[in-house]
Amino acid sequence: MSVTIEPIESAAGPFAAINIDLGQLRVQLLSLGAAIRTVEVPDAQGVLGHVHLALPHPADHADHARNPHLGGTLGRFANRIAHGRFTLDGQEYMLDVNNDGNTLHGGAIGFDRKIWEYDVITDTADEASLRFTITSPDGDMGFPGQVDADVTYEVSPTSITMRYSARTDRPTVINLSNHGYWNLAGSHSVAGHHLHVAANRRLVTDTTGIPVEADEVADTLFDLREPSVLGPIIEATEGLDSCYLVDGEGFRQMAHLSAPAIGRALTVSSDAPGVQVYTGNNLGEPFVPFQSVSLETQRAPDAPNQPQWGSAVLRPGKAYESKTVLKFTAG
Repeated sequence: MSVTIEPIESAAGPFAAINIDLGQLRVQLLSLGAAIRTVEVPDAQGVLGHVHLALPHPADHADHARNPHLGGTLGRFANRIAHGRFTLDGQEYMLDVNNDGNTLHGGAIGFDRKIWEYDVITDTADEASLRFTITSPDGDMGFPGQVDADVTYEVSPTSITMRYSARTDRPTVINLSNHGYWNLAGSHSVAGHHLHVAANRRLVTDTTGIPVEADEVADTLFDLREPSVLGPIIEATEGLDSCYLVDGEGFRQMAHLSAPAIGRALTVSSDAPGVQVYTGNNLGEPFVPFQSVSLETQRAPDAPNQPQWGSAVLRPGKAYESKTVLKFTAG
């Protein structure tokens, strides 16, 4: 048996911290936000260490002012929707506006701010899986239709798989993702990390994070087609916060992050069309800017208003499904 449950009392109400110990990988998940709180993996010497940012206590994650969506399952729509509005089938919907005049991560009370139901599906010495479920009512944060969503975490000694699913009773938009905050060295900076993203294009945004065009990364500061040290890129760009349109289709590698000095690496694979790369530019206490890298596999930001980057519409009788795998290696 590898799973233990810890009840947590918080300002958001009671929720559960689910601890998974598989020896070479230890994970704590929260039913608040169906979130990853902590991950411990070995370095090149076999020493386990924390590689994901977390607040000091699970209950602290209920404090929105201190929790920048740490490891949470984002929804209904990860990333931004311009001006908090979109039109679907001729009807305009007004959403909760919570970020520079836009809707970010589903509004002020998005999926990662809610308490999910959960079930332990598998619990053995070498694998564990849990299914988190949530029902979002019609009009939640302004979004149309009731949505029943779930995310299943499958944890092995070397990987974390997240399987997303959603259904609706009215036409709506959906974009589920996980907002991990990774630092493979367990340090205060990711400047020494190397990052590779196999994408020829990224979405260029305005000052509020809304895409205005797609740009070729060749001969720019944003070219990650070869493993690149993050320090000089962060210094030159003041930090990354871009959606990369990853080459290819279907399930494929999206990003590879490594910390050579300590001997840990993370490979992110998904069937999503893109990955939002964010270098923790705006992190505040108890963290510091550029202490982490987020690799959010997702549909394009503002897709409800800009379907040229791919549709985000979900209709009754159809299912939204997506899978992301986090693979940890040492050496």
